[in-house]
Amino acid sequence: MLRKQQQLQPPSPETQELLAQLHDIQEPPPVSWWPPAPGWWLLALLIFAFLLGLTLWLHRKKKQAERNRYRKEAVALLETINTQKPEAAEEINEILKRVAVTTFSRARCGNLTGNAWLKFLQNSALLEPPHQVHAVLLEELYRGTSEPESSQVFCQYAIQWVQQHQYSEQAPAPRVDKEPASV
Repeated sequence: MLRKQQQLQPPSPETQELLAQLHDIQEPPPVSWWPPAPGWWLLALLIFAFLLGLTLWLHRKKKQAERNRYRKEAVALLETINTQKPEAAEEINEILKRVAVTTFSRARCGNLTGNAWLKFLQNSALLEPPHQVHAVLLEELYRGTSEPESSQVFCQYAIQWVQQHQYSEQAPAPRVDKEPASV
């Protein structure tokens, strides 16, 4: 009971004076969001670098796809050729010539025939042509007819060549400005 009486008594004048000097709790000012901490600057720099790298990579891929669009078109044309027709070898050879002229220029490969054309195809793709391709390019092409199985092998070789050929800087073909007098 004694305690209850002590609790109900008003505070002493000294205590009241001390209590009057107390103020409310002062909160610190809010932390400013600017300037950001160094970690945020680093994160922003990394995100910027990533976006820049992604943009450059996509741009390069787009240019590469544009440069190689002729390959897709040539493969699509080769796949539509009916190899059962007698003139299939001529159609396949025509598409190969168009691709070669597009890639290597008319001066380097436009007028190649026979063994020279076969060597050019072999050297530009490092792809060994099967025996049937030799027969088609050296014999059947000039007869105007070709065997269906040879045409099928030639078509498969042509598709592989279109997909794998590489442009390499070789010595350019000599330019002929005048026709020889003997022609």
